[in-house]
Amino acid sequence: MIVRVFNKVGVKAYVYSFTFSLAVIFLINYCKYHKDWNTSNIFETLILWIIFGLFTFFFSFLQSIKSSSKLSGIHLLTFPLVFLFFPYGPDLVFSKIIIGLILVYSEHIFVKALFSKSKNKYLLDLSIFISFIFLFNIAFLIFYVFPIIVVFNQKLYSIKSLIAILFPVLLIPFTFYSLGTIVPYDLFGLINNTLKIQPWGYLDQTNGDWVWFVILTVSIYVTIFIRPKGNEKSSTFLFMTIWLYLSFFTGFLGLNLDQERWFLGFVPAAFFFGVFIENMKSDKLKNSIIFLAAIFIIIFKLSDYEVL
Repeated sequence: MIVRVFNKVGVKAYVYSFTFSLAVIFLINYCKYHKDWNTSNIFETLILWIIFGLFTFFFSFLQSIKSSSKLSGIHLLTFPLVFLFFPYGPDLVFSKIIIGLILVYSEHIFVKALFSKSKNKYLLDLSIFISFIFLFNIAFLIFYVFPIIVVFNQKLYSIKSLIAILFPVLLIPFTFYSLGTIVPYDLFGLINNTLKIQPWGYLDQTNGDWVWFVILTVSIYVTIFIRPKGNEKSSTFLFMTIWLYLSFFTGFLGLNLDQERWFLGFVPAAFFFGVFIENMKSDKLKNSIIFLAAIFIIIFKLSDYEVL
């Protein structure tokens, strides 16, 4: 039984998760480069696997140290499974990995800011991290909604709180732009504050995009109909819900368009798909959904990339 292995987060669950992740990354890379497959693709596969494995571990670790919002082991399975559904671009883009890591850690700080006694400290930290992703794309200014939620939810209306939320917003962009006038701009090539709007077009979507919308539809269903219990769990759920809907906003307007229109939605989609599977009462049904989803997407990828 698949789900029994992932009933809880442990060594066995991590081993199976990392093994499945390797198979997923290998399949993705083979589909992309099957016509010109060589040893360099094997090296790229291993690098991607290590990054993906560390990313999954980082996310699950941050959740595990919370008192009431621990993830079940099923998320160690759904993260690589949902990655199979993702309409990824042709190349590895490190800026997107950095953005994903920052947002994952921002969720951790967001919960801390709501439940820790040092609210202004975590409010400052949250504002700092959001200010960093703002450097990658001016459209990510919308993620300042998280510090704002903390301010109003905790009624942090003092001068100290105002400085905590505004100081990083002014200091970090100013510092980077100032360095850009001194140091060659090549060193800051990842930073792009040119706002480009390329609205979503129905006829422009690939087969992979339409399949990805199935996962997004499941995610939307979870945000509406499956509500968690416990304050910290609800806060994590709230953060992921807002993150998911902001990814729709940037995706449909193409504000973050580079190689993937939907890359911001991967983490919350994987999170909510895990919640969806976790809330099924029957292990048999869970196994069936996971197995059928894996078989379908593997056949689809092989066909879509004309491997079959």
